[in-house]
Amino acid sequence: MKRHVDVVVIGGGVIGQSIAYYLSKSRVVTTVIEQGRSGRKATQAAAGMLGVHTENDQEGTYYQFCQASRNMYASLSKELFSLSGIDIQLSTNGMLEIATNEEQKQRLRAKQNAFEGLEWLDAEGIRQRTSALSQAVGGLYMRRDGHVEPLKVCEAFKQASLSMGGQLIENCQVGEIVHDHDAFHIQIDNDVISADHVVVAAGVKSGRWFEATGLMNPMVPTKGECFAIKPSIQSIQQTLFFHNLYLVPKRDGRYIIGATSYHDDSNSYTSTGGIFELMNHLLKLFPSFKQEELHSCWTGVRPGTKDGKPIIGEHPEIPHLYFATGHYRNGILLAPATGKLVSDMVLKRYVPSSIQRLFTPNRFRKGGITYADTRERTSGGGS
Repeated sequence: MKRHVDVVVIGGGVIGQSIAYYLSKSRVVTTVIEQGRSGRKATQAAAGMLGVHTENDQEGTYYQFCQASRNMYASLSKELFSLSGIDIQLSTNGMLEIATNEEQKQRLRAKQNAFEGLEWLDAEGIRQRTSALSQAVGGLYMRRDGHVEPLKVCEAFKQASLSMGGQLIENCQVGEIVHDHDAFHIQIDNDVISADHVVVAAGVKSGRWFEATGLMNPMVPTKGECFAIKPSIQSIQQTLFFHNLYLVPKRDGRYIIGATSYHDDSNSYTSTGGIFELMNHLLKLFPSFKQEELHSCWTGVRPGTKDGKPIIGEHPEIPHLYFATGHYRNGILLAPATGKLVSDMVLKRYVPSSIQRLFTPNRFRKGGITYADTRERTSGGGS
């Protein structure tokens, strides 16, 4: 049976669910379509860091967007809890980015000069906070950066959206999309949904929608592996970020350790070599962890892009078709701001021109290629 909604979001990870949440708040009837179960791809594999300053070395539009998104979590955690009953486990203990040699120290000193509000800690100050750490020459304390529990964030967005009238279709393949002057018609299994707007938020699988609509495929699948230990004594309170490693302490006693990074790799298995590499880095820094319980290990494929920035915006030639993808390892950090931004775009609210230029899909336009707006079809297999 053919149905009509205001917006269809293709992709049910944390970005897609955030978009649905902010649209539902504005009473826009939104349906999310997910190939599998929501949040079981890149979202599930994330550590949940809100690392504004580990992801930026200087001020600018992207830094401001990251900062604004992180700041949204304080009120959002309460709002989502009231609507969904889910605690996203927002940590406000801050982050430490730590230097283990003089070259790293100079880089962090330069970062401190680039941003306000970052506190320098000498080697003794680092040891007081992380007594198990074997080597450090100093580091930056980022008081306002922290972390959340990724799956809980995704689930909270989903449940909150559903409570406000949003719709979700899981375990469903998207076949083809027919676009005429009036609407988009999305083929799903044995059904068709019509929508005034479509948002592609399918992570690494978004590439086919770029290609099918006359744009270059900008997606760079990037495999990342992590593992978790569960130490007998939880002595670390802040997220620790090193040159080649991070450690995120969770409320349940796990320390999440990550992450490898293999570009143009979409394999879903966890490799022995990748975990071995991470363990080597960890045990050089924390020799005492050698006897601690190994809890779990896993893999996720991050949606990277060819120019390293997310793609958020309207197709340059197809009105009402939007992209929200390419967040690489910052999907959790940027989910709130991305959801609000897409909602503002769909509803034609004000969006700063600097944000539009930074994230525009137009940067992946092929020279001279156009896309006719008359009964064109895009096809492929699954979100």
